[in-house]
Amino acid sequence: MNYLISILLLFCVTSIAQSATFAYITNQVSDTVSVIDTSSNQVIKHIEVGHRPAGVTASSDGKRVYISNPESQEISIIDTSNNTLIKNVKVGDAPVGIVVSPDGKKLYIADWYLNIISIMDTSTMKIISDIKVGKSPSGIAISPAGNSLFVANRDDNNLMIINTETENIEAIIPVQTAPFGVTAAKSNNKIFVANVRGGSVSIIDLNDDNSVTNIKTGKFPYAIAHDEMKNRIFVTNQHDGTVSVISLTEEKVIKTIKVGDYPEGIELHPSGDSVYVANWFDGTMNIIDTNSLEITGEIKTQDGSRAFGNFFSIH
Repeated sequence: MNYLISILLLFCVTSIAQSATFAYITNQVSDTVSVIDTSSNQVIKHIEVGHRPAGVTASSDGKRVYISNPESQEISIIDTSNNTLIKNVKVGDAPVGIVVSPDGKKLYIADWYLNIISIMDTSTMKIISDIKVGKSPSGIAISPAGNSLFVANRDDNNLMIINTETENIEAIIPVQTAPFGVTAAKSNNKIFVANVRGGSVSIIDLNDDNSVTNIKTGKFPYAIAHDEMKNRIFVTNQHDGTVSVISLTEEKVIKTIKVGDYPEGIELHPSGDSVYVANWFDGTMNIIDTNSLEITGEIKTQDGSRAFGNFFSIH
């Protein structure tokens, strides 16, 4: 019995040790996705996808990465086992923000022109439903349990909450001007919204009757990474070339970090030790240490790096 337990423990430890974290970075000008091995911070492959890729989301099982291509009206599906393109699937008019459900069965797609959220069955790669939302839906996020979808409607200046079972809109919450990026906290029922033209972040507390707190950032905030352990958020500011670090305890900016030109996508590394930032005009990624709040590295990708969404995949 002890021998069997030892073998099982060894298998589990070996499996964990063999897992690695990769970043899948959309390059809108190059029509590619750069794959970064974050253990070495080296690009290991560039994958050709659709035209003008922007959004990205990785399945929780690490097997698939989905890419939105607004100008070719496609979703590109990547097999992470060999980093190859499985298929480009035609959808709508302008897919932008995308997110995959926690169980990996559905892909939610925000269509900028049609003002809908399309739902794709990931097993058949077909659209099975559309939900009418507000004007110019951009960023979307999903709750950890997968029961709620959060949609930023840029030209309506609001966030919608959708019940994923009934596909009904449960709440419409006014925020500030031109909301774009949306991030959902993993455990405390808070939603973070970047208001591009409002120069602010709206923090929505779902436990407090959807109350909204607005905090000023830099110019044209675009996307948000949440560091739950340190109770902070990191916000990319497109026009400043900076990242605002906001203490959620103090509800204010505690540091502004200079990054590359026109930063957009941003995400906390699964280790919690660093934040990765995509710089659209530079075609680079910056790495920020979450302890020192200093830049510790830069990675050259390809032209037009956007990485709008959840770009880390563990496999």
